[in-house]
Amino acid sequence: MQIATPLIDQLSGEITLLGEVFEKLRSIKTELAGHDYILAIKAYQERLPIRCTGDLVKVDNHFILKNPHNLLLNNI
Repeated sequence: MQIATPLIDQLSGEITLLGEVFEKLRSIKTELAGHDYILAIKAYQERLPIRCTGDLVKVDNHFILKNPHNLLLNNI
């Protein structure tokens, strides 16, 4: 859904995903770095779905994916 401007000193940044949580589409924020951040940019530009795992937590009214890993592009 959204990619924040990367940090100047390293290839990383916050991204916002749209994912299914409790059978509803929700915005999920996470931090990615390196190769995963590059894959997220590619998915965003080409409108490709991605798949990743991590620890989903709810803070106030927001969902945050902590420790994201196994990020894969789902080429259609």
